[in-house]
Amino acid sequence: MATGAIAELQRNCPNWSSIVDAIVKLERKTFPKHESLAKSFDEELKKNNSGLLYVVLDGEVAGYVMYSWPSSLCASITKLAGRYCPKHVRQNSQER
Repeated sequence: MATGAIAELQRNCPNWSSIVDAIVKLERKTFPKHESLAKSFDEELKKNNSGLLYVVLDGEVAGYVMYSWPSSLCASITKLAGRYCPKHVRQNSQER
């Protein structure tokens, strides 16, 4: 059984750089160069009105969602990506 957790990336997190590096790697694999924020990912996260949630499965970053809140009443998802993990996908079973 896979163990996973959803966490919010905080600026004062002790492993900030390793998490951001893993997310940038996922970003490069997922999006074409003209859509990728890989070069400016750190600058995007430094903005006061943005945040990031990420998923860790078995010690590896498996996905993330970047969001911003332009006003106090709403937020919008600016980037969403996930990695396909075949070992974590439930197998279709005929034995029911």
